[in-house]
Amino acid sequence: MKCPLCNEKLVDIVYGLPTVELMDKSKNKEVCLGGCVIMAGVEIPKFHCFKCNNDFNQNLQIYKKNKSNE
Repeated sequence: MKCPLCNEKLVDIVYGLPTVELMDKSKNKEVCLGGCVIMAGVEIPKFHCFKCNNDFNQNLQIYKKNKSNE
């Protein structure tokens, strides 16, 4: 899957406590680690582009963080 902004490959954002394997994949930019805490009822991004550093939802719309998350 390609980034709709820069056409680079998108990677999955993985949530939860990472295993050693996931940490290695993150270092190789095969996945993006999203953190351990997920709030119910709050939309979270599904894909990440390392080139333009943007996150996207499942419909490939850019995920906008609200100011409290920055």
